[in-house]
Amino acid sequence: MPLKFEHSDVIGRAMRLDDLDTLGIASQTLAEDAIMAGRNEEAVTLVNYFLSEMQIMHGIMWTWIEDIIRFIIEKSGADEAMDVQSSAGIMRVFKTMQLGIAPRDRCMEAIKSGDKAAAIDWLDRMRLEFRNPHDILVAWVQDLLSYCADTWGEEAVLETILHTHQSIWGDRYEKWDLMTPHEKVALTVEGMRGGHFSGPRRRGDMDVWEEEDRFVISMDPCGSGGVARRGDPETGRDPYPITDHGTNQESHLWTWQKTGVHWYCSHCSIAMEWLPGRKRGHPLRPLDHSLDHDAPCVWYVYKDEKETREYHYPRTGLVKPEDVG
Repeated sequence: MPLKFEHSDVIGRAMRLDDLDTLGIASQTLAEDAIMAGRNEEAVTLVNYFLSEMQIMHGIMWTWIEDIIRFIIEKSGADEAMDVQSSAGIMRVFKTMQLGIAPRDRCMEAIKSGDKAAAIDWLDRMRLEFRNPHDILVAWVQDLLSYCADTWGEEAVLETILHTHQSIWGDRYEKWDLMTPHEKVALTVEGMRGGHFSGPRRRGDMDVWEEEDRFVISMDPCGSGGVARRGDPETGRDPYPITDHGTNQESHLWTWQKTGVHWYCSHCSIAMEWLPGRKRGHPLRPLDHSLDHDAPCVWYVYKDEKETREYHYPRTGLVKPEDVG
């Protein structure tokens, strides 16, 4: 499988810029293939990159939770600066634990010594060291947002997501308009691949294909909200239980005008459609959300934002601009 690990000047780092037929294959799987074939240099590159994929999303997840906790403390009437100090203190363990480093190093030692079975075993242990806390972090976000909705009303969910928007999504997609369509797809897939462990094996596998006007990314399931809703196909764990106000009971433009949307999933509507639509006139990266928990989660990256299909606009209260073809 040809690996295209290249530096993106716009994104500012090296990343997988594979062709579409391999882009949706988990970095772990490509690393295993390289290990078994004796392509050690490629294997080392992929192992380190897989670690970085997981580290990036782990940082995003604990930052998000820290921001929600800060919001809750502030909303509860804490004195000035107490929200920052308290939330930072609560999340310290996620900043200090060096997840993945030890199994990565053992994997490298096994590659060097030619012990392929041990290298593959340590590689999977590296994944599990991130995947297990990842699923807890996703459930934690869902629960905290449910608490906000139950305590201050459903609009508080929008308020807290806007509260954290820049540090989570604004910075990540700051140079979106400077990226090529392929770079946009690669960055999107990277987050849901090694970051969120999508797919039935929880490795990050997904389908990616090209249409005339857009690229399509399909996850079955999405490794974050999809697993929380459907359950974990790898371990058999049941869906995360819905607590009071775990889904919206009122229709909002920022929940695609639906009710029954899990609060975790609402950030996709807000960050990718509702908010950018009001800032840019177009959704940034629209998706086809389904209330059917067994349906795949399908995202779109348009080759030209002005050619975004008309059906994406009205569900978040947008009017198709005149510059849309």
